[in-house]
Amino acid sequence: MKGILITQCLQNDFVQPLDRYDPLPNQLHVGYEESRRLLLGQLEDDPVRLMMDWAYQVSPEDLEIIHIRDWHNPEDPHQAAHLRQFGTHCVAHTPGADFVFKDRIIAGRPHHILSATGLNDFEDTPIEEILNAYKGQPLRVGITGVWTEAKVFFLAYEIATRYPEFKLAVCSALTASSSRSMHFFALDQIKNILGLEIISSPSSFAEFLTGKTPDFLPASHSRLDESRLHWNKASGA
Repeated sequence: MKGILITQCLQNDFVQPLDRYDPLPNQLHVGYEESRRLLLGQLEDDPVRLMMDWAYQVSPEDLEIIHIRDWHNPEDPHQAAHLRQFGTHCVAHTPGADFVFKDRIIAGRPHHILSATGLNDFEDTPIEEILNAYKGQPLRVGITGVWTEAKVFFLAYEIATRYPEFKLAVCSALTASSSRSMHFFALDQIKNILGLEIISSPSSFAEFLTGKTPDFLPASHSRLDESRLHWNKASGA
């Protein structure tokens, strides 16, 4: 059973951790509470980085990884309307456009990084070409990222309508929006209108993707020493 993990816009300009009273860096940042839920939770490593550590230890034959990023050029006239509406964000090659999990990407492990300039990732990225290779197969696709009611929902809609044979899920613990209420409203829409499975536990989400139960085992460490999740190979990987 093969799965594809898709991360959507998990970039500094959207979810970089803030102090409680910090001003938002731009109008698309999810805010203190939601960024804290994703990146500064009770785990010694946050849920997003734990998931990335796990994913990069799974064989590419079992799990394909796709990272979608907003990637903007303020000088491009084709992007001008988008940037006027949503404000400057994720400018190419700036810290704001960096993935929040960039320290967990393993360069030698195959993965895709797709650069999007608008709301529909099927318009200006090669995601359709990647997914078409699995057309007609019972592939499992899991989506994480932000915003739940916007790019996560739009991506889920496009995949669900183009590839009805795929089994799709969204992990609620690894997605976020500008408010908790909008987050849960969007999850209801994704479940009840699009028919996707909503999985609350990152561990269950990982099991959905590969059919194998992961053991999230952080090493002994503090936040200061480049902690890593270890995969218990006895569980199968």
